[in-house]
Amino acid sequence: MTHGTDGIIRIPPGCSGAERAVYQGSDLGESTRPRRRLVTRRLPRALARLTALALTGMVGVALAGPASAAASTTAADGGARRAPSVDGVSVGWLPGGVSLTNVQQSTRIGSPVIVGTFQGGDTTVQLTVQRSTPDATPAQVAAAYAQYYPASRLGRITLRGTEAVTLRPEGSTQFNELTWVEGRPAVVLTVAGYRDGKGGAPTSLFPEADLLHIATSLSVGPAPKPTAWQTLSQRLIRAAFPAGLDATSAPPRVPLAHVENGQRLVSLLEKFRATYPGLAAKVTVNQVYVWSNDHASVTFTIAYSYQGQSGSIGTAGKAVFTQGAWKVSEATYRSVLALAGQLGNQPA
Repeated sequence: MTHGTDGIIRIPPGCSGAERAVYQGSDLGESTRPRRRLVTRRLPRALARLTALALTGMVGVALAGPASAAASTTAADGGARRAPSVDGVSVGWLPGGVSLTNVQQSTRIGSPVIVGTFQGGDTTVQLTVQRSTPDATPAQVAAAYAQYYPASRLGRITLRGTEAVTLRPEGSTQFNELTWVEGRPAVVLTVAGYRDGKGGAPTSLFPEADLLHIATSLSVGPAPKPTAWQTLSQRLIRAAFPAGLDATSAPPRVPLAHVENGQRLVSLLEKFRATYPGLAAKVTVNQVYVWSNDHASVTFTIAYSYQGQSGSIGTAGKAVFTQGAWKVSEATYRSVLALAGQLGNQPA
């Protein structure tokens, strides 16, 4: 599974029906549908935690806590692009035109992970970093994969001086995902990739050679500590989201001052207010993850009421630092209005 630039979940190709049910039950989407629970055997604690590593798609609601931004680096020409690091793991090579678009602090089966998403053209690559299992072994990772995937889709290769588990999409002979354990204390790493079809064409596989190139280019360092800027940004972003997204009777330019490109969204907000008069909404920010000096991923809950109906829904988006302030990204603002519109159209 991948996340779009504003937290939208995308299911990779080759997933079985059971796997899609797992993806669709992820925490980021649970607020828009009934909660689904995956029924499995109880596993020993260490193996249960590692099972999270076997499911690169099971990325859920981000954990609260201080953020650690990725350090920016300089891009080179062609495929030798130097990408930002993800939780202390730097990427020495990416395909040409592919760059870091989002980093989220998330959970998989109760275990914290950091997921970096790299995109460009029709290509999506994800790097998942798991530091909460310091005693993890390759055998445990392989056993965790075996709990969820048939042996026909699994394989093992030698990678970076250790053994990596490979995962192939259903019906394919090529793998599009690698997971291995590195260092002591152990860091469990997963690299996955795919290519979107263009013009209605089906999604195609990401080349194995490129996946291996990315994996071998990684440099694993310690988890970074939050900077003073990140700590300050947490507070500023937590203030900007309610200011920009809470329903208010103030002139549109007041809340839109806290939204990226807000000056060109006035007519959009005016039309929304005219379509859904009296719709009340209040935003609570759950988690902020500042992953660069001017970008952060944000999860938040919207409590709403309209025409006698009320409820709440969780979603995710982005904050951007622009014009000297942290603001709700334009894409996030538009998606929230669209979501609110769907709620307003629900039958009484």
